[in-house]
Amino acid sequence: MLSGQQTVPPTTATFDFLLNWYVVSAIIAGGFVIGLLLFFAVKYRARPGAPPATKGPENLWVVVAVVAIMGLALGAAGYQTFASTSNIVVPNDPNAITIKVTGFQWGWNFTYPNGNFAVGNLTVPAGQVIILNITSKDVYHTFGIAMLAVKEDAIPGKVNQAWFQMPTQGSYIDAIRCYQLCGVGHSFMEANLTVVSDSAWTGFMGSG
Repeated sequence: MLSGQQTVPPTTATFDFLLNWYVVSAIIAGGFVIGLLLFFAVKYRARPGAPPATKGPENLWVVVAVVAIMGLALGAAGYQTFASTSNIVVPNDPNAITIKVTGFQWGWNFTYPNGNFAVGNLTVPAGQVIILNITSKDVYHTFGIAMLAVKEDAIPGKVNQAWFQMPTQGSYIDAIRCYQLCGVGHSFMEANLTVVSDSAWTGFMGSG
């Protein structure tokens, strides 16, 4: 359940494009290969009274064409994949807001730059880069916000980083979940995401 205008953040849009690109490419490649298999199965099927098949002369250009097509397809896939890695690397933004995220059985603790903390709700300002320093208090967890294409492991004694930028305000119920089976309360390990205006964020931080 959520409220507020739904938009697709830039990072999510990039990963959605990459997924759709792979799906479309796979369908085209699969259709082409299956089509050739059916064509050759019909054309060269055994017929009563037909002479035995003999090996014909090799066509080098066919081999070159197939290798070139495969190289172009794999090269395009690699390019699209590496073009998306900028969404994984934490941006060097001097105005970014860093929030500590601590997973525990079974919830999420968010510690803000002013020292305040909250359990079960992450509040961030709209339009700003949010950097998350993610760790765990007890066992392995995985912090994830599916609608933002954000996911990172929460490991005891280690800090992993993730980031996101939400362009519009809104309240997103249970948007944050644990994606690592971590015990009997795993299915209830959720938290809300609240995206507020700059003025509301200033007031929120001033409450520390």
